[in-house]
Amino acid sequence: MADKKSVWGAKLMFGGYAGLKHTADKINDYIPTSKIYVEAFAGLGRTVELRHDKIILNDMSDYAVNHLKNEYGEYEHSINFPVTVTQEDFMDCILKHDTEDTFFLIDPPWRFTCYDSHHNAFCDRTPYEYYSQLLEIMPTLKGDWIICSAKDEHEIKKILTKTNYHRTVVKSDKKVIFGKHAQTLLVSNRPFTKS
Repeated sequence: MADKKSVWGAKLMFGGYAGLKHTADKINDYIPTSKIYVEAFAGLGRTVELRHDKIILNDMSDYAVNHLKNEYGEYEHSINFPVTVTQEDFMDCILKHDTEDTFFLIDPPWRFTCYDSHHNAFCDRTPYEYYSQLLEIMPTLKGDWIICSAKDEHEIKKILTKTNYHRTVVKSDKKVIFGKHAQTLLVSNRPFTKS
């Protein structure tokens, strides 16, 4: 198998599992406590905090679902922290749990090559297709939401920047990616205020 290459020509193998590991704490500053908290692309659940009445963690990856069940299984039937792990298409998950009391954190794949080269990950379409489908339904949702992306939106053709939604960029405290800070673009239907 040929090595995957980044846009800079270097081998693109970050190791580990893609996700919001380095900026999760900064993203959490903008997530309100809610009655229903949903991650339609939960991955390894690095962002979720057990401060919501009901938590839905969804992912299509068998690896991620098994990890989430091991990590949060003890809370699934807890009265204090009811966590449910699901494995369904992101659109089905979003539409099923959409209410005025729902908050969605939506973090689709940013770079196809990161998922394509990682056998534990799941990516069945291009990042641009994920974001395009999301932007079609976001205006119809009753709940509030944040969509995450790479700051440069390289594989999604700046589709989020072209919207009229609220935007901000969060940055890791340490330089963690090729000597640089990890940066995540956040786009939301509501203004960014720290919780």
